Amino acid sequence: MADTTLFPLRSWIESEADEDELHDGSKKFRDLEEDNNTPNNSNKNEHYKESIIRRTTIAYGIAELLKRSSNENGELDETNIIRIDNFTVSISNSKQRVSSRSWDDIEGVGMISSGLSLMIEEPSYLRGLLEREENCDGQMLGRCLEVEFTSAVPQEHLMTGTEAEAATVSLSEQENNRCNLFARLLYELFSCEPFPDDALAVDADATPSKEGAQKRAKSHDMSSRKNLMLTRARGDFDRAEMPFQIRCIVRMLKLGIPASICLMTQNLLESALREDGGQLHDAYESLRAVGEDLHLLLLDPDRFLFDDESHSIQNDVQLLYRKDKLYGRDKEETLITDAFCRVSRGKSESFFIGGFSGSGKSMLVNSLRDRVKCVGGYTIKHKFDPMSQEKPLSGVISAFNQICLMIKGRARPVIAKKLGEEFGVDFSLLMRLLPNVSVLFPEHVRPVINVDAGEAMNARSVCFTLLRFVRVVSSSSHPVMLFLDDIQWADSTALDVIHTILSDTKTMGSCMLFVGAYRDNEVQVDHPIFDLMEKLEISNVQTTKVSLSGLDQEDLNTMISDALCLYPRICKSLSGIVFQKTKGSPFFVLEFMQSLKSRGLLEYNFHQKRWVWNEDIIRAEDITDNVLHLVSSKMDGLSDNVQTLLKIMACFGSCTSESVIGYLNESVEYAEVLNGLEGALIDGFIVKEGEGSLQFVHDKVREAAYNLIPDSDKKQ
Repeated sequence: MADTTLFPLRSWIESEADEDELHDGSKKFRDLEEDNNTPNNSNKNEHYKESIIRRTTIAYGIAELLKRSSNENGELDETNIIRIDNFTVSISNSKQRVSSRSWDDIEGVGMISSGLSLMIEEPSYLRGLLEREENCDGQMLGRCLEVEFTSAVPQEHLMTGTEAEAATVSLSEQENNRCNLFARLLYELFSCEPFPDDALAVDADATPSKEGAQKRAKSHDMSSRKNLMLTRARGDFDRAEMPFQIRCIVRMLKLGIPASICLMTQNLLESALREDGGQLHDAYESLRAVGEDLHLLLLDPDRFLFDDESHSIQNDVQLLYRKDKLYGRDKEETLITDAFCRVSRGKSESFFIGGFSGSGKSMLVNSLRDRVKCVGGYTIKHKFDPMSQEKPLSGVISAFNQICLMIKGRARPVIAKKLGEEFGVDFSLLMRLLPNVSVLFPEHVRPVINVDAGEAMNARSVCFTLLRFVRVVSSSSHPVMLFLDDIQWADSTALDVIHTILSDTKTMGSCMLFVGAYRDNEVQVDHPIFDLMEKLEISNVQTTKVSLSGLDQEDLNTMISDALCLYPRICKSLSGIVFQKTKGSPFFVLEFMQSLKSRGLLEYNFHQKRWVWNEDIIRAEDITDNVLHLVSSKMDGLSDNVQTLLKIMACFGSCTSESVIGYLNESVEYAEVLNGLEGALIDGFIVKEGEGSLQFVHDKVREAAYNLIPDSDKKQ
């Protein structure tokens, strides 16, 4: 490898230990975690994390080497292969000249016995994005690593990817032995100590006495490895709650080595226990799976590698969902992105998203919002509800009214001039229809309107006025994305306006992406939505249609793995149960998991530093398969103030102005309603959207809130 220096791995470990002592004195990693408030501790904690990442990177490189090294006939003594003294580490010479080590010092790993070596690096197209930057949250950026074999070893000594996969899938004694030896290597790599002779003994003091009774494990006689194996194989929930028991794992935990590495080492050691006939579901089946887990630790270290320090002081540990991540929708995300790219070149398109409630339609659209803003575009939206047909045009008008406030902060002088030229003497008509236009013309006096302008004007006039407006405000440099949600409740009049704008044949016409989301299980073939699709296609407006179903089991498992900050392989059994109950509906999954947590069927173990559960108990529980019932059950336990607030908001539809709640709070009947606002926000039933607007997080939440109102009161 060019411009690198090779070090024996053992020498590197010793020098790393000296570096640790230089930075932290005689303290071990555990002391660093417990002294978070001491002076200069942030620097020590940073050094700790960088050291852990360097060691994890080496472990990943070794796992990749072992995956490709052939010993199919068992002719080689792997005890002499999978050991610290058989590996070397490559360090960049340029980074050696820096006074202190960095997290990305490791350039490659080599195996002495076979002559195999590889480089470890980010793909070139990601290198610029993943360069280390100052992070205000103190998070450690991940590394999307690839390996490239650099040794000139004859090809017969290398297994192809297919051969390696076939070999490592085997559950043979040889593969179990490789896992056991790799566990010993991990122990030495991270602890800087030799693997102890009594490493697999059970630590009698493993159960702390300070933990609360509800989390304290029952006392069991665990005098042998086999008893430990059989207890874990039975899926005993109380045993699952106990801290690590194998002595060497307890030692690693006391040294402050992250629980993720401790768990990996334990699962590797448990592979050898399969020889006794036990079914240890978390035990590794091959080193291939180990490599995948190590890659995940490096890809997102703050989520998967490092222990969350807040959990040690926070009793109510929350599930850490990736709120902005779109799971299982790669194809659909590509389609909607491509559609917007075409619109950005100066044309209009439509994009229809069908799917049941909770399938992630809004999330798919939201994934595009940053791209729209990045190119100077505008995103406007409106959500229809069952009451929308009383004022069929109000939804479309309110959506276009939003764009005026966005223009004010960007291109007000230019757009204002163009609007003045376009409307001329008809300008007062525009201001009646879109009152927010007044922010672009401070010199104009805003007209006093006593009736809904959109309803007072006929549909044709509204349509033509909006068409002229869109021609001015939209362009290839400022494309508009109009998102209308739940259009199964939209009136045909509103959809006709959309057709007119999109099918504009003027040379410099509109430049807009219309996105319409609807519940395809709640519409018939004669619904106006399908009439709109047909009209657009006849008008040669490019139209894309997608339908979202539930997540498949793999994507669902990734979602749950992210939320639990656990290896995906460990979450598969739980994900299987969740999939059976929810059919992969993303919103239902969130509510279902929260229900398990609130009922104590999914708990965070503070000593193992991970979530624990028992599949048999969860499967036997009579948990409803109706998401509306789950949400309603959560609301039953809310305070009167929060319930009152939610019921009032439900009567106004999916979105309510905060000023309305403030006005009601001044009345005698609803004097305490404002006190429920904070609770509703904290519990996650509503969110603040824009300036002074409150919105239910989902239609099912609004529906559950509306169901809190007695039938007799609904008729008033």
